[in-house]
Amino acid sequence: MAGKTADPVELKIEYEFDKLDGNHDGYIEWSDYEALVGRYKKTAKVNENDRRVRALEAFYRMHWLELLRHADIHEDRLSKTQYVTATRLATSDENRLKVSEVGAHVIFDLIDVDGDDAISNEELTRFLDSVWKIDKSDAVYGLDALGSERSKRISRDDFVNGINEHLE
Repeated sequence: MAGKTADPVELKIEYEFDKLDGNHDGYIEWSDYEALVGRYKKTAKVNENDRRVRALEAFYRMHWLELLRHADIHEDRLSKTQYVTATRLATSDENRLKVSEVGAHVIFDLIDVDGDDAISNEELTRFLDSVWKIDKSDAVYGLDALGSERSKRISRDDFVNGINEHLE
């Protein structure tokens, strides 16, 4: 009997769940997103009054509420299975918040620390390591996949398109 073929999008979302579940209790709660925003803030070296942090907080709050709505549950936490299902539904539901596109712009603004409207290798690797605990070699691979081979930089459009493709 053949085993179930792994869905690459599901695997990506499960990986994201594992990175978000800070206390490793098997659930994502709003406090996990608050911790994520805190890591972005610390890595970008900005305070909570910075407009980029306020935009990130607003985005993640709306994203969290959309996940809960799509999970159709009565508690404020999601198991891995619920998170995967809700994330897939939220990212494909274009009737409300376009999660991947809005989030990509908000996150791009924080990663682009020098404000030159491009993400450098150094900016990407620092954020992926500090915020998401992703290995440097994976971060460099992400830069190569998204950015121009010639410039080794990721434009805003390439970043937004890459996030959309990541969740398709």
